[in-house]
Amino acid sequence: MGNLTLSTFGVLLFSITLGSFGQICLKQGLKHAGHVSLIMSMLTPWVLLGLGLYVISTFTWLLVISRVRLSVAYPMISISYVMVMLLSWLILREKIDWAVAAAALVFIGAGVSFIGLGLGRGPDTNAEGEAN
Repeated sequence: MGNLTLSTFGVLLFSITLGSFGQICLKQGLKHAGHVSLIMSMLTPWVLLGLGLYVISTFTWLLVISRVRLSVAYPMISISYVMVMLLSWLILREKIDWAVAAAALVFIGAGVSFIGLGLGRGPDTNAEGEAN
């Protein structure tokens, strides 16, 4: 267990995508819920869809961390920052300061790439640093 393969990266990306769309659905549901109570707004179709996407995302995440070192898989969640920002702009029509966002996206992308290409492909080691 430990190395990030193309298939586990696909499952990881699927999990992150579901979670990102879940965020958008939650925001959309709460936006349309208006001033109703939190309990009542949790029963709107958009919020229920968002929660459902989170449940599926959680199960796929469990599959990922059963196969990949957490120190490799967890930093990959930062891809969701990019996805949520872009989905917020595309779907929710939120305003984005693209100068700031572009710089942030470059740093996030570079960091995830280094982890995925470096740590994710390296030898699997135990706590003492010995290769397994």
